[in-house]
Amino acid sequence: MAYKPSLRRKSAELDMDLDIKPVMNLMVVLIPLLLAGTEFVKLSIIEINLPPQSQGDGGDEQNPDREIEKQLNLSIVITKSGFTITSPSAVLPGESDEGPTVAINDDNSFNFEALKEKLVEVKKMIAEKSYKDKDSVIITASADIEYQVIIDVIDSIQLYTDDEGNLQPLFPQVNFGKVL
Repeated sequence: MAYKPSLRRKSAELDMDLDIKPVMNLMVVLIPLLLAGTEFVKLSIIEINLPPQSQGDGGDEQNPDREIEKQLNLSIVITKSGFTITSPSAVLPGESDEGPTVAINDDNSFNFEALKEKLVEVKKMIAEKSYKDKDSVIITASADIEYQVIIDVIDSIQLYTDDEGNLQPLFPQVNFGKVL
């Protein structure tokens, strides 16, 4: 059985227009603010190559007729004591024979300019040689190295200014090696 509605609830209905001015004012302020905030977010991409998978089936033994190409396999090892520049045929010596190629500064910061200078010397030495990978470098870092240091190394080895003042690629192809 249905109950009879209360007589006290009857009141006059009010006719009100919706006031959307506050909502519009909010949108007028909020949209430009959000658009201005997106200007500060900038993304940059660094192309890197992962280390190749090792072929456990003896990949070179399957193709004995394949000509062995000369490879430089230049690598930069980043440790807390500095940068060591190596190749399978040699290790570039530093100021002391037992330390890294480029030691850290006196204030325990990494010397990226000295690293670039050493790599420019290497680039000039290998310019006439026919290495297959003369534009690539392998970066290996110890586990206690900060990510920003690795990014700064990648940034500093991409380009250099030659004797005429032109920008030239130094080692634009970056590969990562195993973590020490």
